[in-house]
Amino acid sequence: MQLSRYMGGALLAFGFLGLTGVGGWLWLGLRANELAAAPVQVPADSVAVSGDSLSLVEGERVAWLRGCHGCHGDSLQGKVFLDEPRVIRLVAPNVTTAITSYSDAELARLIRHGVTRTGRAAFAMPSAMFYHLSDADLGRMLAHLRSAPTQSLTHPATELRLMAKIGLVTNKVPRDANTMDHQAPRLGNRADTTQLARGEYLAMTSCTECHGVDLRGDATTPALAKALGYTLPQFTSLLLDGRARDGRDLGLMGTTARSRFVHFRRDEVDAIWAWLQAMPLGAATK
Repeated sequence: MQLSRYMGGALLAFGFLGLTGVGGWLWLGLRANELAAAPVQVPADSVAVSGDSLSLVEGERVAWLRGCHGCHGDSLQGKVFLDEPRVIRLVAPNVTTAITSYSDAELARLIRHGVTRTGRAAFAMPSAMFYHLSDADLGRMLAHLRSAPTQSLTHPATELRLMAKIGLVTNKVPRDANTMDHQAPRLGNRADTTQLARGEYLAMTSCTECHGVDLRGDATTPALAKALGYTLPQFTSLLLDGRARDGRDLGLMGTTARSRFVHFRRDEVDAIWAWLQAMPLGAATK
């Protein structure tokens, strides 16, 4: 999560608070806490969780692909994900202990809708991407998370600091639970099993966290349609190793590819590439 991209207008509010004095600071803290604690009314999701060996193996692959281990640690032990002075300390919880208080339905809601067991919107949970996970993939993911050995690590709590509080109050720090459509048709539950449908499902449940929910990119990431110019071998190198057509390592994409996307099967890479090639020229571009 890159909070800085949302903070452009926050400095104006900062100046305003400077003029209003202590009362402004007190109001900011109270209002930010109020917004952070505001309930989101989304019912818990019911999903079947199977603990057989094949489901656990596939669930681990699904979890790595979608970034669970990237944010929460290789062993799901949790970590301080981001620590920016005057902005935020963002902590990915220790999954192995945190989920013991969640039912399967509550955990499914947290992942798909970004709503915690207490009804609050979670910070930095990319639920707009997870929302489209099929019941089968989500059930396998939950089985994997449940099976992870307990890690006896504790972490400090997430802390909203000055700029994050200003961003929250000025609506510059959106959380997926507050902005996504919780009633939208779910791609993962469609009956269409063609290669193109599979490619769209994989892209929409793996790429939107960085490239945006419409895959059009933003100031920091390109539109996914930029890969239309890649041949299948070049796209395979891009997705599995994070390298551009000229062989350059693409930084964040490189790190993501080698830790997450390397878990794609070759037929899945082929499906994503085929779906991109089927896009009309200019689709998903800015």
